[in-house]
Amino acid sequence: MTPTGCPDFTVELPHGRGGAVVRAADFGFSRESDRNAAAVNAALAEAKRIGAARLELEPGTFRCFDEPGVAIDGFRDFTFDGKGAVLVFRRPPEFRCQPQSEVVPEKANLCVRGCERCLVGNFTMDWDWANDPLGAFVRVSAKHIDATAPERSCVDLRFVDWERHPKFPEPVPVQKMAPMDECRTRLRAGRAFSFGQTEGHFGARNEWVAPNVLRLWPGLAMENRNQNPATLFVDDPAENLRRVEAMEEGGLYRLLHCYYGKNGVNLVGNRHLTVRDVAVWSCFGMAVAVDGPQKFWQVERLRVAPPTEAEHAVAYPGEPFRPRPVSSTSDGHHVHRSQGMCRYVGCRWGLNNDDAFNVHDRFTIAVRCGRRALQIVNRRGEAYFRAEIGSLLELRNADYSETGFTARLVGFDGEYGGNEVLLLDKPVPEQRGPCFLVWDRTYGSSGVHLRDCVFEDSGYRNLFCVSDVTIERCTFRRTGGAPVRFVADYRQSHWCEGMGARNLVVRDCLFEDCAAIDKAAPQISAECVTPAGWDVGSVAPGFVGGDVLLESNRFVRPSGPIYDFKCGANVVIRSGDREPLP
Repeated sequence: MTPTGCPDFTVELPHGRGGAVVRAADFGFSRESDRNAAAVNAALAEAKRIGAARLELEPGTFRCFDEPGVAIDGFRDFTFDGKGAVLVFRRPPEFRCQPQSEVVPEKANLCVRGCERCLVGNFTMDWDWANDPLGAFVRVSAKHIDATAPERSCVDLRFVDWERHPKFPEPVPVQKMAPMDECRTRLRAGRAFSFGQTEGHFGARNEWVAPNVLRLWPGLAMENRNQNPATLFVDDPAENLRRVEAMEEGGLYRLLHCYYGKNGVNLVGNRHLTVRDVAVWSCFGMAVAVDGPQKFWQVERLRVAPPTEAEHAVAYPGEPFRPRPVSSTSDGHHVHRSQGMCRYVGCRWGLNNDDAFNVHDRFTIAVRCGRRALQIVNRRGEAYFRAEIGSLLELRNADYSETGFTARLVGFDGEYGGNEVLLLDKPVPEQRGPCFLVWDRTYGSSGVHLRDCVFEDSGYRNLFCVSDVTIERCTFRRTGGAPVRFVADYRQSHWCEGMGARNLVVRDCLFEDCAAIDKAAPQISAECVTPAGWDVGSVAPGFVGGDVLLESNRFVRPSGPIYDFKCGANVVIRSGDREPLP
């Protein structure tokens, strides 16, 4: 079979019905207000009440410092037109001991939920960096090494853009550090450091020694502040010394005060949704996160990247311009679960932390613990899996092979956050191997089409854990890791993502200086991952990387292998008959 990639599909726009237009300015949306999220929500409530076809904001910069964020919920044939508004958010973090990257839909700056045939667009989202910066550029101004008492070893970090950090003298969380190029627009090779990821987590121990100098103990936890045990960041004096020694004296880094968080835009359970002409200059968490039974959506000309100096001057007249070290403090785009069929055209992701683009479906791993019962053995438990009563569950063997068994979920037995027990409506077959893979067949995110998109200077990689994928005329430049990775992956302590990846097309794409941090990473790869030390047997060669067409792609200065198909089958590599990329 010749791989065909994503099938053709149509995303319906709002059906014209000549409805009323509601203007947010009539509900308190104002440049003078700090509570513009509430004003927009009030306008949305009125639009729903009267059955309006359209809500309009207006040009300008508007502060949204109130809780909760904006919620576009349950609309049909509706347009949300930002009219070029810049929405600036500042919302205090909560401390949540939930699994990292857990989606809490209502916590996003903007949540679009349960809508059908809706268009959302024409606005910019930003964060209040002047008072609550998400991160900063720092330089290692001094290293203090004490091999006899490694817990005393530390580094001094000087904030290069501030005489006085906006939070001084308050304690500040430190969750991530990564080496940056002196041009301050791209990451560079070198060791990065992670001190925890969840919202409200304080990470590494630190204290102020000057208004713009922070002393950091990179292997010790911040004392008397929120620490999430799920991050696995604990006091380790020996590692503290090793990390101090590994940091480059005089080296430039980006320091992030936060990682996972409230997210910029959450898209949850919509049908026929269009997101168009949206810029996310910065946000706390993921720029765009998709979840729930969402199907048929398209994103056109989304830009996740810091503002240019000219854009900053227009949005914030009179305020000094400081280069931003990050756009979204977590993934630039993430599909946790969906029902598939999505298209991304003319989008750009740059300087986000973590993955630029990640699309998958979650599953869990479990063992037979009763005639009709399965105990989850993934450490994140049911809070991560989130199957619902009535869901059709499919069991696979640990090597991803079929068991032929499906059953309905009829109940749970266990405490929140523990290893819950799933109760099924029929007897569980005998277990072969260390576990079952448990898939919720409510979801299946296959059918992804990316065209004319740009991915550059992202922290990690781009993951495609689904089938029927077309990636064409896209540019991948200075990605931290693998620019295109097809994978199914489960771990006992972390994630369980990807239910196969077949029928994949990558054509007419440019890969330039990719895997800039992980220089051994391939440009395009396919792999099935199982827990280290588990004997699960060999995985079917085509379960991931089956039926792949790689056509007319161009690779410039690759640091590692071009292709790495650990479990591929029917992989076609050819130049094709198209015009070469410029």
